[in-house]
Amino acid sequence: MIRYLVEYSLKGDDPRKDLKPAHKDFLRKYYEDGTLICAGVFTDGPGGYLLFRTASEEETRRILEQDPYIVNGARQYRIRAWDLSPFPLRESG
Repeated sequence: MIRYLVEYSLKGDDPRKDLKPAHKDFLRKYYEDGTLICAGVFTDGPGGYLLFRTASEEETRRILEQDPYIVNGARQYRIRAWDLSPFPLRESG
């Protein structure tokens, strides 16, 4: 089962915290429709990962190019196709 893992990283020195609410609203739309599986930020510095359920890398890229962080040049990204193992995600208890 192929999913698309996206690494976001800071582009330049300005984190553009003013864009964070719009970025979160953007991601929420895709999370609610099931396209975005999960997202998180790194705890040791700027950046984070997103995991998408899309049909192709191109579809993932089309979505990302609408993110306010990308539109405004505040972030860059790298997309990796990820072939998930047959083991479901399990939360530690």
